[in-house]
Amino acid sequence: MGESVAAVLAAVALALYGALQAVDGIALKHAVVAWTNAPKAEKATRFASAETVRWLEWGMNSYQLFTFALSLILLATVIVGTARVPRAIGYLMGLAAIPMFVQSQVVGTEGFAIPLLAGSLSTVALPLMLTWSIWLLIVAWRMKEPDQP
Repeated sequence: MGESVAAVLAAVALALYGALQAVDGIALKHAVVAWTNAPKAEKATRFASAETVRWLEWGMNSYQLFTFALSLILLATVIVGTARVPRAIGYLMGLAAIPMFVQSQVVGTEGFAIPLLAGSLSTVALPLMLTWSIWLLIVAWRMKEPDQP
């Protein structure tokens, strides 16, 4: 049960990440270009539009981080509970999710206005993510194929 919920949450997090890239990489870029190229009389309106897209980006980022962190917690619980792979991988996975939860709340309430805090949280989460990901890859690589009848 937990595996399927975690898989659905991971898929939702991936979809939110794709939407976030569309907002950040396309919509925000066009809004900023429209603002910079606008005649003086339209600058304030164009700036307000660009700012709105930026706020949308903050919201998308917050939800994406939250959903991804929640899926990691559920996957970590499955790993620790089943022990099909080393439990330490699950603990590292769960530990990596904690700064992501905090970062999702910071981005959701403050946006990207606190770069030092967001950078510190990423500095903690990313090495943990890299560690458990590589470890899980190695464990999966070394696993034997199940015997076929």
